[in-house]
Amino acid sequence: MSDSDKTTIKLRAHPDKAKGVVAQSNLTEEQERALELVNKKARLEEESRKSLEYVKTIEQLRESLKQEQAKTDELAKKAAGLEANLKELAELEAKVKKVAELEAKVNELTEVIDKISGIAATGKSG
Repeated sequence: MSDSDKTTIKLRAHPDKAKGVVAQSNLTEEQERALELVNKKARLEEESRKSLEYVKTIEQLRESLKQEQAKTDELAKKAAGLEANLKELAELEAKVKKVAELEAKVNELTEVIDKISGIAATGKSG
């Protein structure tokens, strides 16, 4: 026997079966990719839904902020009006106090005039 007779060649008994296994594993990879795509699409849809909810919430918050700012502006105007009224009342109070002081002075001077008149009347008669 020669060396060439001792050489063995390995052949697959079913070469198509090996291709089928490769195709099946490729199909599984394709299915995995499809599943990944489906999952990614579901996540994107969920994120999109959440984003829309956030946008709605932001719009509601902006509207609430506008309303609160309007209320704050209205309260600031009322406060300014009340401060003006308070200042006016303080001025009126000062005037009332001044009038009371002047009335007290008039009463005092009236008493003095009455005394002087009484003294003058007594001096004329006497």
